[in-house]
Amino acid sequence: GCVVKPLGRLRYHATASPDFMQRHFPDGVTLKALAEAPALSFNPKDNLQHAWVRQVFGQSAAFRSHSVPSTQGFVDACLAGLGWGLNPATLVTDHLASGALVELVPRATLDVPLFWQISRLVADRLQGLTQAVLAAAEGKLARP
Repeated sequence: GCVVKPLGRLRYHATASPDFMQRHFPDGVTLKALAEAPALSFNPKDNLQHAWVRQVFGQSAAFRSHSVPSTQGFVDACLAGLGWGLNPATLVTDHLASGALVELVPRATLDVPLFWQISRLVADRLQGLTQAVLAAAEGKLARP
């Protein structure tokens, strides 16, 4: 058994460079255009891009993707125009404000709930750590 505590929601933005948008979405972001434009994925288990497509378009779409197993590398790949991807708001807010990155669909964010999970066998001994994690999440994540 485990103790599970909700931490809040991490907001993601579907972003790409302005040049990438012009090259791959000149007529707007559509399912057909998404199927032809390269996406980015963190690893084979990363389904954030697929979840965003389902949320925005109401259906799934197949698309090719480059694997970039680094959160900062993911942002850098978007900035370089290698693909589009879902990036945490905390990493791209400044890039969105400067115009170095743009949202594929304005204000179409994806919120992912995060949880702190700890074994009941050690929960009492790690109560300080649990409190520190909860406090850190309080200031950084959107509340459910």
